[in-house]
Amino acid sequence: MSDAGFNACIVIPIYNHKDAIGATVERLVVHGLHLFVVDDGSDEATQAVLAKLACQHREQMTLLRLPVNGGKGAAVMAGLRAAKRAGYTHALQIDADGQHDANDVPLFLAAARAVPGAVILGRPVYDESVPKSRLYGRYLTHVWVWIETLSLTIRDSMCGFRLYPLDAACALIDSVDLPTRMDFDIEILVRLYWRRLAFRAIPTRVTYAMDGVSHFDVLWDNVRISASHTRLVCGMLLRLPLLLAHKFMPRKSAASDSNGDNAKWWRMAERGSRLGMTLLALSCKLFGMRFTALWLHPIVAYFLMTGRAARSASRTYFTHLEQAAQGERTPRPGWRSAYRQMLAFAQSGLDKLAAWSGRIDSNDVIFDDSSAFDALVASGRGALVIGAHLGNLEMTRALAANGGHAKVTAIVYTEHAKRFNSVLSTANSEFAKRLVQVSDFGPRRR
Repeated sequence: MSDAGFNACIVIPIYNHKDAIGATVERLVVHGLHLFVVDDGSDEATQAVLAKLACQHREQMTLLRLPVNGGKGAAVMAGLRAAKRAGYTHALQIDADGQHDANDVPLFLAAARAVPGAVILGRPVYDESVPKSRLYGRYLTHVWVWIETLSLTIRDSMCGFRLYPLDAACALIDSVDLPTRMDFDIEILVRLYWRRLAFRAIPTRVTYAMDGVSHFDVLWDNVRISASHTRLVCGMLLRLPLLLAHKFMPRKSAASDSNGDNAKWWRMAERGSRLGMTLLALSCKLFGMRFTALWLHPIVAYFLMTGRAARSASRTYFTHLEQAAQGERTPRPGWRSAYRQMLAFAQSGLDKLAAWSGRIDSNDVIFDDSSAFDALVASGRGALVIGAHLGNLEMTRALAANGGHAKVTAIVYTEHAKRFNSVLSTANSEFAKRLVQVSDFGPRRR
C-alpha cells in the first residue's frame, strides 16, 4: 500500500506454527499489503505449508527462510531489512499464531500516516483466555521499561503487534547488537525511544488459543529478558543527562521526520516544547530580559545542530542573497550566518513574550517616522498593514493593546506555532483577542 511517500508492508516471523499460519495469512491479505513471512528454521511440515502459501499468494507474499532457528528477534530483523531493501517505508509486525486481531490493521496504518516518524504499538486488550501468569508477569517488564526510558510513553513493550518506520528501525538494528530472542521486542523499543522517536498506542484485542503453541522458554527467555533489562538500565544511567534534557523537547514525529529540504515552512512542526518555552517566560518574569537572553545562545546552538532543514533553508537564503547582491558584501552561507539568523528569530520571539508580558513600553521601541501613524490615528481611519519578518509586528499588537493606542486585528497563520502562541496567551489574555487565525492558504482549485 503506497501513497505519497508512505509504503507499508507486513512482516510475520514464524517458527513451527503450521496450523495457524494459513488462517493468519488469509486474514491479512485482504488489506492489500505485501507480506514478508520469515521462516525462522521451522520443521519440514511447516516449511511445506509455507511453500504452499507462497505459491498461492505469489503476488502478495515473499517467503524468507533462515537456515537455523535464530529466535524471534533474528526473524523480525531479517524481515525488516528485506522490506527496507524492497523499497517499503513502514513495516507492520504481527505474530504468526493468530492471537492478534487482523481487523485492526487499518487502525495501525492510519496512525502511521498521521505520524509517519512514530512507532505504532499495539496495547493489548485481553479476554478471559489470557494466562494470568503472563498477564501479571508483563507488568514487571513494563515497570523496568518505564525506568529505562524515564517515561510512561511505552505502555506495553511486549506486544508483537506493532508498526515500525523502517529508516529508523533499520538504522538501529544495523548499528547496535540487539538480542535475537524474545527480549528483542523490548530492547528495540527502549533504544528507539533513546533515539527520540515518538510512540503511539492502538488498543487491540489479543486472544490465546487453548491449543496454541508457545515458544516462550520460561527459564531461559526470562534470564535473557533480565540480562536485557540490566544492559538497558546501565545504558539509561549513561544517558541520564540527555534523557532529562529531552524532557524539555518534543520527540520526532511526522512533520519533523518529513521536514526535508523542500518542506514548506507552514508544514513544518514546531520544534520547541511548551515546557521549555514556559520556563523561558518564567525566567523573563523573575530575572528580566538580559538574563533570559543569555539562555538563547545554547538553545539556538542546539536547534542549529539538530535542525538539518533549518540549516538548509538558511544556506539557500544566504546563497540567493549573495547572488542578488551583485558584488556587494553579504553574510556568507554557512554555520555562522545560520546561527546569527536563528538567534535573531529567537530574540524576536523573546521580544514578543516581553511585550505581551508588559516588560516593554513604547519608550523602548524605535519607531521610524511615527508622524504617519499619528496622522492616521487622528484621522479616525483604519489601515491594512502587510508585513513579514522585517521588524516585529507582534510587538506592535502588544504595545497597541497594552497602551490603548489603537485596535489592531491580526490575520495570521498559527498552525506551525501553537505552543508558542499558547505561552503568549498565558502571558496576556489580550493576545487571543482580535486575532483571526488562518488554517491554510495558497491557491486553490475551483
